[in-house]
Amino acid sequence: MLLPIPFDITGPAAPYLLLIFGFLALIVVDLLIAVVEGVTLSLLSWNPFHASMMVSFIMNLISGIATGVLLVLLQHSPLVWLSISFVVSLIIEVFIMTYFKRDAFRLNCWFVFLANLASYILLILPAFYFGTNP
Repeated sequence: MLLPIPFDITGPAAPYLLLIFGFLALIVVDLLIAVVEGVTLSLLSWNPFHASMMVSFIMNLISGIATGVLLVLLQHSPLVWLSISFVVSLIIEVFIMTYFKRDAFRLNCWFVFLANLASYILLILPAFYFGTNP
């Protein structure tokens, strides 16, 4: 008699495990992106390092959930998803940064653009390239 495996991929718990592991992967990716964007924001003198990292993590958690939903909807056209997620990420992060530093809207827009550009160049585009090319 075979014993049941607790993490059976075809069992009734498979959708829940997929959601749990997907959420954990989202947290790990958001932490990596938050580090890149937090360091970028602190180098641009937006706020001190600790505040920049905290705001960057909050921004990326919220925009990561939104772009994760977009990834599910646009998974067959990754280039469209990449450009739309960049724009959606910019919009969400500008509003969140403006909540934390209200008096500098234009500066927040510019810093969000530079921070997202840095994270896309350093993390997302290489991951996309190595994930699509054998």
